[in-house]
Amino acid sequence: MALAHPGPRLLFLVPPCRILLPAPARHLTDFVVPQDLLADPSQLNGTFFTYTRLVSGNAGDPAKFTATKATAAEFPALLGQSVSFAALVFGAGTVNPTHIHPRASELLVVVQGALFVGLVDAARNGTLHTATLQAGDMFVFPKGMVHFQSNNGTDVARAFSAFGSASPGTISLPTELFETGIDDPVLEKSFHTDQGTVDALKHDLQQAPAPAPPQNSAPVVALVGARLAAVMLCVSTAFSLVL
Repeated sequence: MALAHPGPRLLFLVPPCRILLPAPARHLTDFVVPQDLLADPSQLNGTFFTYTRLVSGNAGDPAKFTATKATAAEFPALLGQSVSFAALVFGAGTVNPTHIHPRASELLVVVQGALFVGLVDAARNGTLHTATLQAGDMFVFPKGMVHFQSNNGTDVARAFSAFGSASPGTISLPTELFETGIDDPVLEKSFHTDQGTVDALKHDLQQAPAPAPPQNSAPVVALVGARLAAVMLCVSTAFSLVL
């Protein structure tokens, strides 16, 4: 901004003004008290902040994948805390199917056995990133990315997952795509396949989980890996078409 002077003219440079506003508070209270406890504050004690069913509630079926959660739905003390947990037990040859957590990232740590894991990187044209994790290894699944975990071994594998939300949500792609009544022609065109393939996928999803593979499981593991790769290829193709 130039100012006129009787003498020599002086030039003053005034930097642009920026108004800084405080960011909205993430938490207005230290924790959220459920309505049923507001009427009787004496019930608000150590028990309210304790959850005992994460592991004891998941004995683990050796022929299945099972999961127990500690989210705000099961553990109300987590309301407003932006954190939750899950205990995962993978029977031999089982998989946690491709899914999404729409409201949180997931940090998984393997505590027993080995897991083959992967995620679809939508920002990079559906690139599939995979890793084989041993006990003690960790893997992060960013929020909203399609991912899976699979036990390709012959022994039970166990893992724990931490989430950056008290209510991360889970959208299972096989269930959402093939068990919610989407018209078959829509699925055929979306996946560039035919009616027979769609019918087979729906039929397979309705079947009971297969038993654990036998000790000589190399052919079974190869078959599971091939099917899993095919499913992930369909998902990544869908992402690339959308993007």
